[in-house]
Amino acid sequence: MPLADRQRLTRYTSDVDTYTLAIITDEDHASQVELEDGQTAWQSTLRYDRLTRCEDPSTGRARYTLEEIPADQGGEHHLISLIAEGGRGAEFSELVMFGERLVTFDDRTGLVCEIRNDNQLVPRHILMTGSGDEQFKGFKSEWATLRGDQMIVGSHGKKPQEEWIKVLDRTYTLQSINWQDNYQRIRDALGVDAEGYVIHEAAEWHPDRNQWLFFPRKISNEPFDEPVDEREKGSNVLIVADEDFTDIRTLEVGERVPERGVSSFKLVPGRPNECIGLKSVEIGDRTETYLFCFDLDGNILQEDTFLGAYKCEGVEIM
Repeated sequence: MPLADRQRLTRYTSDVDTYTLAIITDEDHASQVELEDGQTAWQSTLRYDRLTRCEDPSTGRARYTLEEIPADQGGEHHLISLIAEGGRGAEFSELVMFGERLVTFDDRTGLVCEIRNDNQLVPRHILMTGSGDEQFKGFKSEWATLRGDQMIVGSHGKKPQEEWIKVLDRTYTLQSINWQDNYQRIRDALGVDAEGYVIHEAAEWHPDRNQWLFFPRKISNEPFDEPVDEREKGSNVLIVADEDFTDIRTLEVGERVPERGVSSFKLVPGRPNECIGLKSVEIGDRTETYLFCFDLDGNILQEDTFLGAYKCEGVEIM
C-alpha cells in the first residue's frame, strides 16, 4: 500500500479535469444552535462544489472555474456537535483526506472527527494545547496535512503553545512535538522580528518535492492590534521550505488584498504543481470566503471567487 501522502496526491491522474470540492465552515459564535428537543448544540456547514480545469489551446495555460452544487442536489449538509469548550464548538478549521477518511478539526475544543455520510461527525481524538500536559484546553488546530503515513496538525504559531504540532498515525496514536525552531525559521525568512507576528492556517507537505509549503494568513512587522490585523495584514506570500527548514524561500502569489488571508489550500491530485485555496475575511461581524487557484511558480489559475458571506477554513478534493 502506498504511503498516505502519496496516495492522496496520486488518487487522480493528469487526465482528470473535473473535481468535487468539500468546504467546511468555521462560524465562531454563530455556530451555536438549539435542537428540536431544546438541547444546545453547535453546527457547521459542509458544502460541495465542482471545480473544472481547462487549458488555453494557444498558450497551454491552465484555468480553473467553480460551479456550485445546489443544496437540493446534495451540495450542502449540516454537521452537529454536542461537544464544546467555553460555550463554543463545531469551529472546524481544516479538512484532510486520510486514506479513505475525511477528517476535520475543531479549533476551539481540539476535537478530531471523521465525517461520514455527509452529515455524521464521528469523534476520534481530542488534541490538547501545547505539549498536552500544561492546560486543560483544546488545541487550536488550524492546518493539517499528510506526511508519509502520518497526519500532521498544526496551529497559528503566534504564541509558544501554538508552536507545537500533533502527529497522528492511521490508528490515531498521538505524538506532540515542539516546532518552535521551525516557526522561528519561517519568521526569519519573512524578515519578521520579535515585535511582529505570523499567523498560519494553511500548510501542505509535498511528497514529490520533499518540501513544506506554508501560506501564512497574516504577516505583520508590528505588534498585534486586532482592528489593524483584520483590515491590513492579509498575506500573499507562499513559504517553500526543505524538510528540516534549513533552506527556505518565499514566493509572491498574485496581488495582495490586505483584508483577505489564506485559511486553507491543497495540492491538486495528479497535478502536483497546482493548488486550490481559500481566503477568509473577518472584520468585526463581517465574514467572507473566496476560493482561488494557483501554481507553485506563483501564477494565478483562478482569481478570487466569492463563496459566501460566512467563514470557511477547510477545503479538500474528494
